[in-house]
Amino acid sequence: MVPKSGLHLSPPARRLFRRLSWLAIFLLLLLAGQGCGNNQPESDQSEKANARGLEAVRQHDNDRAITEFSDAIRLKRDNSMAYYNRASVYSDKGDYDKAIADYSQAIRLQPDYVAAYNDRGDAYGYKGDWDKAIADKSEAIRLNPDFVEAYYTRGVFYGHNGAYDKAIADFTQAIQLKQDFVEAYNNLAWVLAACPDVNSRNGEYAVDYALKACELSDWNDDSILSTLAAAYAEAGRFDDAVKWQTKYLESNYLDSNPSSDTPEKARQRLSLYEQSRPYHEQKRIVE
Repeated sequence: MVPKSGLHLSPPARRLFRRLSWLAIFLLLLLAGQGCGNNQPESDQSEKANARGLEAVRQHDNDRAITEFSDAIRLKRDNSMAYYNRASVYSDKGDYDKAIADYSQAIRLQPDYVAAYNDRGDAYGYKGDWDKAIADKSEAIRLNPDFVEAYYTRGVFYGHNGAYDKAIADFTQAIQLKQDFVEAYNNLAWVLAACPDVNSRNGEYAVDYALKACELSDWNDDSILSTLAAAYAEAGRFDDAVKWQTKYLESNYLDSNPSSDTPEKARQRLSLYEQSRPYHEQKRIVE
């Protein structure tokens, strides 16, 4: 696995974005419920249960949310939104198989459900099934060509799958769509600096993108310092690489943010830079 400063799947912004989306849906459901009348009582009760589930999500009560969404589905078997919402809670709980099953049902009921394709792709990604994750992200992008998050996460999956040129293209597209996308700059810099494919690496570009990520984050994200160090090393600027890798190790990032990186791995990279050698990931064997 690469360090957290490189390719990573779940930036905190994604979960916040999902919760904000749920809250918006909750408000819409409340408004819709006020005008439904009693012509379809079971459907109306299903939507009310769905709204209660969204309120439970807002209160971080996942178990109650699952109960409410399940009740919404019992009352209305074709409630695609309830399946989607229950899938999202299962995903937050780390139960990716149940999440995938519910996302799939939501898609069967609503074949153009962009968010369901996107989030099912995330669930496949958490399981390490890169091909299915990429396929779902690609469908989400086909349905919504401006879906910046889908480009970004597909880039992450391409990187894990060893398709570095495609990862670079997706991170670049994400930046074009969202010019202050710190994570996309950071991941693009990491691939350009440290990926196993010599034809995909470019140290000078990696430095530019890593510096941009640092600037956009006001130099407050210590994880990016490791990317900046790797970029300087790939560009042959080893004094700078040693400087920033040392700052990365001196920060409390590794202690406070469990990830695939460790102090031992970080010190090994520092040792390479001190020997005027860049750090490159090992080539992945894709089965």
